Amino acid sequence: MKNYISVASAVLAIGLLASGACKKPAEKAETASAKQSEPTAVIVFSIGESKIQHADLTEEKAGLGASLKSGDKLVTKAKAKVDIQFADGSAIRISENSQLEFATLALNAKGNTDTRLALVSGKVFAKVNKASKDDQFSVITPTAIAGVRGTSFLVDRTKPDKSVIKVLEGSVAVSPRVKALEGLSDEEIDANAGLKKVKESLEKAEIVLEKNESSLVKASDKAFGTNDTAKVAALDKDIPKAVTKLNGAGISKSEEQEINTIVTVDKGTADKIVKLNEENASGKLDEKSAAVNEAERKKVEEELAKRQEEELKRFKNVLVSAPKDLKTKQDLVNYYEKLEKIVMADGTSFIGAIVDQQGSTMIVHTEQGIKRINQADVQEVIYDFQTKTNL
Repeated sequence: MKNYISVASAVLAIGLLASGACKKPAEKAETASAKQSEPTAVIVFSIGESKIQHADLTEEKAGLGASLKSGDKLVTKAKAKVDIQFADGSAIRISENSQLEFATLALNAKGNTDTRLALVSGKVFAKVNKASKDDQFSVITPTAIAGVRGTSFLVDRTKPDKSVIKVLEGSVAVSPRVKALEGLSDEEIDANAGLKKVKESLEKAEIVLEKNESSLVKASDKAFGTNDTAKVAALDKDIPKAVTKLNGAGISKSEEQEINTIVTVDKGTADKIVKLNEENASGKLDEKSAAVNEAERKKVEEELAKRQEEELKRFKNVLVSAPKDLKTKQDLVNYYEKLEKIVMADGTSFIGAIVDQQGSTMIVHTEQGIKRINQADVQEVIYDFQTKTNL
């Protein structure tokens, strides 16, 4: 069985649950017994300027130990990043200049999680830990839905007219998002010939991304985001063209590095940092207690920063010990997003991407694999060589 879920169908089912006003008493009792709780997500790492806008209209700094619930929004400024951990151990990193809404954070009576994040703008990296096929984890943008199961991926909404989804591990089901259908039951959709056709087109348009694959969802926010059912019915011809799989545009080194260095903590540490944050925000600590609180927070922050540095070092070592299979200069540019030309003192030269510097040895990834070059033998390094030549 494929390791993914169809989120387009899952989102349409939400409308069915929400709109079923005439349920039988037994069904009502069953619904009540399975009433969902709202677990919190916890910030486990934060650098730069960012803030949480809570659903109750209060705001706070997005610092270590701050909690988020359904309806909250997190906003990051330039050069900021925030790591957030969920109740099931899944974690995300919100990149700089991003806005992410926590549309749903729920846990039902059977212990299944339902996490739905709305990326308004910017970029989010995710490492999803799904213990059950009934767990739900999805990231939506104004025009796209990415539903996952046990995977590492990213969603990029840095451009207002498109969404890009890339997969590092596992599978992601990607489909266009038509907001008007999300509040309707299958019966309501099927009763309208135009909407039924759009629903069928959405199901056909869904594509599944596997490891190292990516897709582009390009659609008009005005069209796909409308609640006007007449306009939605006219989308049928546009939906098949909205999602395309991208060739040669898999995840880059910098993106993979972000995913690999996402911080997670054990439950004890999560509880500790939440308590420290709540005590600090209470305003009830005396000067001595506040100093102790701050010292504890700083200690945890330093430990997590150290872990990130260790993960970064491990990632760089893997790039050298088990290099990617990059056969052409274009492959190198796609992954490293750069090329260098290293001109040697004897007149020879190499073209590749400098991966690391170990003492006086330069580690370069070329079309022939990893090369170690003594810096003393180098006459010149031409940076951003991909912009100076035709590949």
